[in-house]
Amino acid sequence: MNRRFVLIIVMLLAALALCACGHRSEDTEITFSGSGASVKGSGAKTVKISGNTVTITRSGTYQISGTAKAQLIVDVEGGKAVYLNLNGVNLTCDSSSPVWIKNATLVCITLNAGSQNTITDRHLYTPPEDESTADTADVPSAAIYSRAPLLIDGKGKLTVNAESYNGISTSDTFTMNGGNLTITAEHHGIKGRDYVVISEGNLNIKCEGDGIKATNSEKPSLGYVNITGGNFYINADDEGIYAPSSISISAGNLTVKSKKTALMALGTLNLKGGLIDIITDNPPLSAAQTDIGRDALITVNGQPYKP
Repeated sequence: MNRRFVLIIVMLLAALALCACGHRSEDTEITFSGSGASVKGSGAKTVKISGNTVTITRSGTYQISGTAKAQLIVDVEGGKAVYLNLNGVNLTCDSSSPVWIKNATLVCITLNAGSQNTITDRHLYTPPEDESTADTADVPSAAIYSRAPLLIDGKGKLTVNAESYNGISTSDTFTMNGGNLTITAEHHGIKGRDYVVISEGNLNIKCEGDGIKATNSEKPSLGYVNITGGNFYINADDEGIYAPSSISISAGNLTVKSKKTALMALGTLNLKGGLIDIITDNPPLSAAQTDIGRDALITVNGQPYKP
């Protein structure tokens, strides 16, 4: 085997390794520090920094790290996709949502393996008073607030401290395909207007509203929560999981502690599988129609559930 061929193989393997780590030479790096940030990489010229506000205006992949009292805004004209790779970021914002996604076709937040990330809003800003208009309001109502479809994945950790209102909220859709999330919220934990779909990951929610909820009651095909895997611990002062259309659980390990109904759907409650441990003094399940499969193992206050 000649040396040129060996060199080509080594270069290809190195390129593959870089891609596997999710970091490519064309990525833009945003590093927060103090009350500001520095930017380098291919998209540096289209990242605007004004005081403690950093605004992404172009689609692409962004590696984000550092600690600051600051706000990250995504506002991409033409609504293209944005990929935010969190690699040890700690953002605190007193006046608005620390992460505010104004415009994009999709935003994917990847929690880099081994990273610990924290997003905190303070109780110094006022979210919309009418929750029915919060989904379409220009005023953010969550520590991570998105007006675009939002997807979270990866193998790192994300802690969300929502001292004002919701933990994570979208006026579109929310999807979780991985990651380790801990959310403490003054209102709802996770709220997706059109739907909430979770297939993988670890989720720990403590909130004074609903733990997980969808809100779109205008279209029968939307307004649902679908869980196909993952590990959940939900401690909610209102409903544990709520949907105006349907709730479907086919797998996963769920502990739902609720001061009201643990699983509430105005339409169908379809429990195909999973281990579901409910702790409540109220009716554990509520729906217009409830279907429980043989693979669903449900306990209520430590006892097997009996419909």
